[in-house]
Amino acid sequence: MSAEQTGQGPVVIGFDGSPEARRAVRWAVAEAKTRGLGVVLAYCTHDRLPPPGSDPVATPLNEAVPQAADEAAEVEPARRQLASMAEALKRSDPDLDVRTVVRGGVPEQVLTSVADETDAAMIVLGESHAGLFTRAVLGSTESGVTKTAGRPVVVVRGDEPPPGGPVILGTDGSEQSSQAAGFAFDFASRHGLTVHAVHVARMPLWGPASEPLLGGPVLDPAPGIPQEVADELVARQLKPWRERYPDVAVETVHGVGPAAQALTVQSSEAALLVLGRSDHGDLRRLLLGSVSDDALHHAHCPVAVVRAQPVG
Repeated sequence: MSAEQTGQGPVVIGFDGSPEARRAVRWAVAEAKTRGLGVVLAYCTHDRLPPPGSDPVATPLNEAVPQAADEAAEVEPARRQLASMAEALKRSDPDLDVRTVVRGGVPEQVLTSVADETDAAMIVLGESHAGLFTRAVLGSTESGVTKTAGRPVVVVRGDEPPPGGPVILGTDGSEQSSQAAGFAFDFASRHGLTVHAVHVARMPLWGPASEPLLGGPVLDPAPGIPQEVADELVARQLKPWRERYPDVAVETVHGVGPAAQALTVQSSEAALLVLGRSDHGDLRRLLLGSVSDDALHHAHCPVAVVRAQPVG
């Protein structure tokens, strides 16, 4: 990918000591090594999710202002966890540049600021296990980070990908998915994989497309486009990336059903699912869902979300 689309610095990894975070570290380190980059392990001392067993509604109100003493009490254990992980990484790969950061704040604030300060190539984090109701009240770490970060974010989720699985690219020919295409081709080229460009023709949609929190029909005002027109847009979008990465085999796949569902099905045997981040408004996302948010919580493989950067 070009310098305009991703930073030239290390891979920033959200780490909290959980098994999901440790799996994210393994994925991120392997990816960093293919790029010749170092890693930064970042620990956030204030999670956006309430402690297990607490009231998910009352907790955000009670903890609207984090207590400095509580956060300070977490710093030393966090440093020890990070130091232990960093030491293990250095033992297995002495040439790997490993740095650690402990900082107060919720994950989207901390990871985004650390990534900006280091000009990170990407942010990597493990999947969370917040339920539907908690996500509705508080949101999720995954969607929060992808919404605020101005660089690719990878959420390591699902089962261990099968060796040689394809890179699934969700594409619709728009500028939003163009930079995601660049990320997908770059990843596929470095790992010797095929790109499956999955396109679902956009059709007017009744009702919530993602998680049915609201009752009653709501019409998505985005008009549908004929399949042949969509195919031409996708082919035009992929052309420069095919030329830039002639070693990458590409297969175009017509998805069936809602886009999020089609991509989730395709992800079952994939090495990585790559999506562009929608910047449509919060109200429309609430009513109709977001394909990237759906994938972050339901895909069967790691998910990379790439936000389109402003032109100029």
